[in-house]
Amino acid sequence: MYLAHDACMRDLIRLSAAVAEDRLGQRSVRIGWETFLRQLNRHHSTEDAALWPLVRAAADDPADLAILDEMEAEHEGIVDLLSKVEYGVANSVGAQRLRADVDALAAALDTHFTHEEQVALPLIDRTVGGRGWAAFGEEMRKRNGTRAITEYLPWALDDAPAESRAKMLGFMPGAVRGLYRFVLEPRYVSRRRGWV
Repeated sequence: MYLAHDACMRDLIRLSAAVAEDRLGQRSVRIGWETFLRQLNRHHSTEDAALWPLVRAAADDPADLAILDEMEAEHEGIVDLLSKVEYGVANSVGAQRLRADVDALAAALDTHFTHEEQVALPLIDRTVGGRGWAAFGEEMRKRNGTRAITEYLPWALDDAPAESRAKMLGFMPGAVRGLYRFVLEPRYVSRRRGWV
């Protein structure tokens, strides 16, 4: 969860830099933006479909239910901001306007991620724990298919601290670690040149 949040914020910083440097037409920037959009949409839609309903069914405290309402409302607000940025990227609106929209999206995501990490993740642990996280993981695998490994893993680990990378890769079978090191990461790096 933390790696995905960090990766989203990293990509918005990269998008803002690409707008400022007039690089939106570069293939790597388009690929970076499309990957960000796909990953964020999967992340939030999976929370909405597989995680929040489990927590809602397990929670009985009105304060806990209010947290879930807040998470869902924040997701809806982010969708509106994503639409503005997506329109701006696709239609080459002015750089000043697009940067303002990217900054607004980054601020909303940062606020949401911080809120989620501080109150929603502890709520998940307290109400559904491992069962909830397993359901979230299973739904992510369904939604991502082979991209769960081929796209998500190198995207989430891009620029991640060494300790986080080691921890995430430590959960993977040796064959997947080898695939990541020798195929997935190099391919990801070659596609994102110019995005950073």
